[in-house]
Amino acid sequence: MTTSGTIPHPGYVDPIRRAQERAALDAILASNILETTPRLASLLRYICERYFEGDVDAIKEYSIATDVFRRPQSFDQATDSIVRVEVFRLRKKLRQFYDGEGADQSIEIVVATGHYRPQFIDRIPRARIEDRIPDSELIAAPANPKPTAETEEPCLTAEGDQANQEDRSHPAEDPLAEVHRRRFGRRGFLAIGVTLAIVAAAASTTWWLNRGRHANTESAPPTSTFSASALPTGPEVRIRCGYSRPIFKDEEGNVWTGDRYFAGGFVTELRDQHIARTRNPELYLTARTGVFSYKIPLRSGTYELRLHFAETTYSPASSLGGGENSRVFDVQLNGRPLLTQFDIVSDAGPNTADVRVFRDIAPEKDGYLHLDFAGSLGLPILNAIEIVPGLPHRLRPIRMVAQNSFFVDKAGNLWMPDTYYSSGQLAADKVVIGGTAEPSLYTGERYGNFTYALPVDEGTYKVTLYFSEKYWGTDTSKKGGVGSRVFDVLCNGAALTRRLDIVKEAGPAHALIKTYHGLRPNAQGKLVLSFVPDVNYASVDAVEVQEEAP
Repeated sequence: MTTSGTIPHPGYVDPIRRAQERAALDAILASNILETTPRLASLLRYICERYFEGDVDAIKEYSIATDVFRRPQSFDQATDSIVRVEVFRLRKKLRQFYDGEGADQSIEIVVATGHYRPQFIDRIPRARIEDRIPDSELIAAPANPKPTAETEEPCLTAEGDQANQEDRSHPAEDPLAEVHRRRFGRRGFLAIGVTLAIVAAAASTTWWLNRGRHANTESAPPTSTFSASALPTGPEVRIRCGYSRPIFKDEEGNVWTGDRYFAGGFVTELRDQHIARTRNPELYLTARTGVFSYKIPLRSGTYELRLHFAETTYSPASSLGGGENSRVFDVQLNGRPLLTQFDIVSDAGPNTADVRVFRDIAPEKDGYLHLDFAGSLGLPILNAIEIVPGLPHRLRPIRMVAQNSFFVDKAGNLWMPDTYYSSGQLAADKVVIGGTAEPSLYTGERYGNFTYALPVDEGTYKVTLYFSEKYWGTDTSKKGGVGSRVFDVLCNGAALTRRLDIVKEAGPAHALIKTYHGLRPNAQGKLVLSFVPDVNYASVDAVEVQEEAP
């Protein structure tokens, strides 16, 4: 059986799986969700039929515009955004269907952000999600009092002034009761046979990082200090700030609750806006703004905390103008400074996902984690809060592959689809990679002139990069070899490797592993990996980060 959510191998299509995927398409086409939007139904049918025919490479913006929306052959995507707009609307409809009428479907059709190809994902039926989420989270939450005039700021969004909207909260009589019994479900991009326990244990490895000085080339298959079974498990808290619905599912299948446990502030909402360096731009389209705090019930233990920010109001391109020094605020954790004079634009840039991660987090003696936000210039803003079980005195290991789907190695470690990138393209070549026990780790690559800005806490890190040459010197090109692809790898501006030539070091279609030790984040809490071409494009297949002992 082929892996769910991936393209079948040439010459073979599992008839049982294909029948299940066609049934999934028929179910949504026969539903009420697309009844009033026949154009979206045509769009969904078109991309799925191309997928069924094995012609996924033809699912392009131009072909959709001309075949589905009857645009002329002179169609120019730079001036006509109809495909991007309609695919955005289709994604919304798909989520509505699987959150409601299609909640019990065993396969979910997903059109991931960044491309137009459909994926058919095995999913957790509603009955199994309800086993993990209390009934109170599946219904509308009670309204909080409206914000006071002192904390209001005009919400400059496409929806107009939202400052008078009612906020939502989910108070709990027992501050630990809901956390103790919650187990969030997640969509499975994994191959059939990978257990939900592995997904839950490794899900927080969505945070990948990088940098280095001392390089070593290794020929052994990839190994890791921690296996999935060694990672801590337990309750996970994910809150989408300013979000009024009970549940939001991101592209990795993580379940986020709507806004809760807050006091003060008000909601900011955006219709649609480009957010860089994330696979989940929608997560950053709602926020809590103003002077506010969160009091989150949490079982005693060691956790990792991730705060998600994006500056969508102040930027040089905004009608308001601004940029650095337009919004500056402080964040306190349990009464102690966590971020001081924090400026999102200075930290990451405008319209860019900015994740700050902190290890060794614990609740106060009262059983709550306290977060307080106060501004010194403008009003604070926060898009999401994420709390996952942590390892004492070190971050959980970070693993990602340059692919659009998850990968589980032979040790049971979960590798996540890459994110935090700027520029570059993903590619998947049908070349079998030798010299490794994990050839599937090298299935995809990000190539071009690109960077990753990877969030980490203070500390020292080991970064392992996985390379293979799948084009030059292989049967794919039947030309080139040594000297055909040469590039530099830098971290936070310092060179890790100069003039790296994969073919010269490992040969074509052969795994190459580079490891860098003693790497530290920049002042913004990032390991910024830069892949800079010298000859042809730079490329990388996978990235692994582990914190080293002090």
